[in-house]
Amino acid sequence: MDARADVLVVGAGLLGLSAAYFLGKRGLGVLLLDPRPPLTCTSDKSTECYRVFWPGDEALALLVGRSLELLEAFPEVRKNRRGYLYAGREEALLALSEGAEATGPLRRHTRPETYPEGAASGMDLLVGEALKARFPYLRAEAALHVRPAGWLDAWGLGQALWRRVREAGGRLLPGRAVGLEVEGGRVVGVATEGGATLRAEAVVLAAGPGLPELLRALGEAAPLTREAHFKAWFPDPQGAFPKEAPLLILQEEVRLFGEEEALLLEGEEALAPYLKALPPGAHARPEGEGFLALFNPFPERVERAGCEPTPPPFYPELALRALARLLPGLEGYLRALPKARVDGGLYVRTPENRPLIGPLARPGAYALGAFSGFGVMAALGAGELLAKHLLGEALPPHARAFHPGRYRDPDYRPPAGSHQL
Repeated sequence: MDARADVLVVGAGLLGLSAAYFLGKRGLGVLLLDPRPPLTCTSDKSTECYRVFWPGDEALALLVGRSLELLEAFPEVRKNRRGYLYAGREEALLALSEGAEATGPLRRHTRPETYPEGAASGMDLLVGEALKARFPYLRAEAALHVRPAGWLDAWGLGQALWRRVREAGGRLLPGRAVGLEVEGGRVVGVATEGGATLRAEAVVLAAGPGLPELLRALGEAAPLTREAHFKAWFPDPQGAFPKEAPLLILQEEVRLFGEEEALLLEGEEALAPYLKALPPGAHARPEGEGFLALFNPFPERVERAGCEPTPPPFYPELALRALARLLPGLEGYLRALPKARVDGGLYVRTPENRPLIGPLARPGAYALGAFSGFGVMAALGAGELLAKHLLGEALPPHARAFHPGRYRDPDYRPPAGSHQL
């Protein structure tokens, strides 16, 4: 059966729901299309973290900052302000803090009494006695505590958006988009796997891992890649991971195995990439009666879209080993590895790690995707910005940084990739 709407949103993840919410608020009739229930592909695989700390990328800082402002309209969504704590060498952390004006001033502390534990903004560099007193569980030379940052209830936000979309008359149709209907050079709808045609005045492509195929079908020249990322949840019966901790990030190279261990494991093909010094990025936070651990030093590029990629062999142990370099209290679990729950999703990203938000070359089509793991923190700002594009409203200055048309400009040179964590 054919269906018609003012706007058809392809994808019912957090970003698609956000777009539907802001469009519905403006009086448009919205239809969502997704083969799965809302929030069940990549949105529920999130670590749920947020930050306005984007060194060297003011546009992303402004987008996330706007999202946090909009979150105030959802008082039912739980959020903490514990911050991100980057741990490593002082010189490297000072370099990391450069170009992060949106976060606030940098404060250096050698004594614990000068450290503002409840600061709402800014960056606090802790060294010496200040670090030992405030974060005694860390093994690091220095730590950079950035705020505002923390994590929020992404599932709760998604449910709140979905409820408000329905209240505004929005509907969800189960189905998979397999093609786009074009008439007179304009996108007028979507063809589905079951043979139905869904027509609309505008089509928003918020298909998460499925976005690259839909853009290619339109001949859109966005250079996207898809990467598999994973996380592991560990129980913590020994209480080794402090429940009050912020998000902890190891901001230096790490070796997972000692020299003797590495020699013994040289014949293990699956472990070969992990026997040398690995890049920074292992991170973790408390979650319930345990903790989440993430370490993806070599994200695999994936050709086909999907919702449940296969984790690398030994993933829980590798993530735990990386974090034990920062949190020595976790080393006891390496002798008897707790049973972990592992899941993951596909991150779609652009070369400069900035998302696509706005109109495509074909009139009637809009992109909302390539958020590379920061869709939760940017969802509300992105949905609002998409609605502004679609309705011709005044755009904020940072909108240009995310416009899909940047890749059609022969003079455009992608800046260096934004800091991922």
